[in-house]
Amino acid sequence: MARFVGKGCHMSAFRNVAVVAVIFALSACAKQDSVIAKSGAPTAGDSLNLLSIASGTALPTGYKIDTSRTMIFGTDERWTGRLSYTTSTNADDVFAFLHREMPNFGWSEMSAMRSDSSVMVFASENTGRMATMTIRRGSMIGSTQVDMVVSPRENGARTNAAPAAPRPQAQPLN
Repeated sequence: MARFVGKGCHMSAFRNVAVVAVIFALSACAKQDSVIAKSGAPTAGDSLNLLSIASGTALPTGYKIDTSRTMIFGTDERWTGRLSYTTSTNADDVFAFLHREMPNFGWSEMSAMRSDSSVMVFASENTGRMATMTIRRGSMIGSTQVDMVVSPRENGARTNAAPAAPRPQAQPLN
C-alpha cells in the first residue's frame, strides 16, 4: 500500500534537520576556554591548576595558555610535557625575561639562539630535567608564541648503550 506524505511533513523534517545542523556547526566553532594570568606567577584560582603546571618555571606577565597545545604529565616541580602559551610581550623581551628569570627557579642556561624563531635550552640539577623553549615572533597584530618542552634529563652513564664501533681505516689508493 503506497502512502502519500504531505508537503507540510517535508518542511517539518527539513526544519528539524536544519536546526540540528546549525547546532552542530555552532558547537564546532566553540572556542576552548583559555587560561590568562594576571602576573608572572600563577594563582590558585587559575583553571588547569597552573600551580602544578607552571611550578618551577618563569612565565611572563599576561601569558595565556593554549590549552589545545598543552600536554602535561605529573605535578609540582617534576612535571614533564609541553606548556604552550602566548603573550602580548614581544619575542625579544620574552627571550630576555627567560634568560634573566629561569636561573631564579634553579635552571641553568645551556644554549640559546635568537632569531625569528628563537630557541633556549635550560637544565635543572635540582629536578633532573631539561627545558627547551621555542619563542616565535608574532605578526604585527599577533602575539608571541612560546612552547616550553620539559623532559627528564638523561644521566651521563648509559647502561644499555653499546660501545661505539671503531672507525674504519682509510685504504691507500694505488
